[in-house]
Amino acid sequence: MSKPRNSHSNWVIPVLLLVSITAGCAGQPVSAPSAAPESTPTAVTVENTPTPVPVADINLLYQDDFTNPATGWPEEKFDNYFIGYHEPEYYHVEITSPNYKTTVFEPEKQSFNDATIEVKVLTNTGKTSETGDFSYGPVFRRSGDQYYAFTISPRTKKWFVLKSSPNALVILAEGDGPNINELNTVDSLRVDAQGSNFSFHINDQLVGQVTDGEYASGEVGFYVQTVDSAQTHIHFDELTIRDFEAPQPSSPDLAVLIQDDFTNPATGWAEKKFDNYFIGYHEPEFYHVEITSPNYKTTVFEPGKQSLDDVTIEVKVLTVSAKTSETGDFSYGIAFRRSGDQYYAFTISPRTRKWYALKSSSNALVTLAEGTNESINDLDTVDILRVDAQGSSFSLYINEQLVDQVTDADYASGEVGFYVQTADSANTHIHFDELTVRNFEASLTCDVTALALNVRTGPGTEFSSFNFLSNNDIIVPVGRNADGEWLKIELEGNDPGWVFYSPEFLSCTGAIDSLPLAQP
Repeated sequence: MSKPRNSHSNWVIPVLLLVSITAGCAGQPVSAPSAAPESTPTAVTVENTPTPVPVADINLLYQDDFTNPATGWPEEKFDNYFIGYHEPEYYHVEITSPNYKTTVFEPEKQSFNDATIEVKVLTNTGKTSETGDFSYGPVFRRSGDQYYAFTISPRTKKWFVLKSSPNALVILAEGDGPNINELNTVDSLRVDAQGSNFSFHINDQLVGQVTDGEYASGEVGFYVQTVDSAQTHIHFDELTIRDFEAPQPSSPDLAVLIQDDFTNPATGWAEKKFDNYFIGYHEPEFYHVEITSPNYKTTVFEPGKQSLDDVTIEVKVLTVSAKTSETGDFSYGIAFRRSGDQYYAFTISPRTRKWYALKSSSNALVTLAEGTNESINDLDTVDILRVDAQGSSFSLYINEQLVDQVTDADYASGEVGFYVQTADSANTHIHFDELTVRNFEASLTCDVTALALNVRTGPGTEFSSFNFLSNNDIIVPVGRNADGEWLKIELEGNDPGWVFYSPEFLSCTGAIDSLPLAQP
């Protein structure tokens, strides 16, 4: 069995850096690197620049709501961009060429290291092309051509963490941001930068975390980049820089990519009836798949057809016995990483208490792994299925119990949906409910490497042993004691127990100090 592994990849955005425009603002055309603007801008000097009025927040380092042009942000107009105050309450950056980017920085040129940066941003559609992509957001730790940026694209609903150097602009991380608003609607962006660790939020939701230690401090400002948009006009508002404030711990609904409770048919899942199957919304709160033939299978996929790679997928499932044959076997569950006939599926059979990890190709449907799990419920009772997919490693859960970890590298990304298969059941009716797809969330798991490991009633050898684990068993710790020497675990059909933690006895997928403290 293999364990989830972290993977990171960087790729270079095809943008050529050309010139630094001012000490407070830099623009780099892409399409004509050999041609400089006819009127080369010079550094802007503002005499007696007022300092933003201090507020009661002692952690506040800088604040501007852009209602007062005297705070000194640059105001310049060139052939292909225009920056300045947009009365009564914005600072704007407008670019009138595709394949172009520009930056502008806080006029006092303060150097910040560990800080929390927040800003409100929106696209002005009245001055933005109706087609074409673009992105924008805050820049931090800038020194010359070196900086980081956190940007969003409201048209593609994507976010990016960028790193600029004198040689290139690369993407450190990217992802889908379904909570990014439409044009003309404000988004709130936040960066928490501490040392080499950065956390990124969109509209109060944590979307990503990145580690990079090259740029330790620098200026804060704004970034706008056109891709194939001929004109882009961005408003920035309410910039606030404070001493670093640790982000709140993630809650289960953070970084949600897909969520549906099937109470609203307008979310667009397929509704069809054919000779041997029927799919659609089952009011008031389910999506159903009914198959009226034995030896048949069908899949249905999320209507947005999003291609997802490293994700955590959860769904509630049950069999409706009144519309299911009294005899015969069948199975159902989650399909993921689908492209055409290629996909994986994780399914259960409530009649046999069996589970299966399947792999479909254009040539065959094969079983990658299977097993028996007594926690699978009877018909008419909900089971919760979960898949943690990271790279080529998949962790499979039934009712919050890890049942296996499977490795297969053939399909790297694809759509998410549902799978139902009849064996010898003449009629099968399955309900799906509360589908949630989030950015990958690893559960801490441990492989037992000892030949035998006692499970005790408490965290210490003075507590009695009531069970034991064997070599190659997999456990999911739910807590630890204060010094981290003992882990609390859940055992199927038993009360919680405690095992001694040592790398000689347990090989875990993450740091145990991330576990919550637990009481005996």
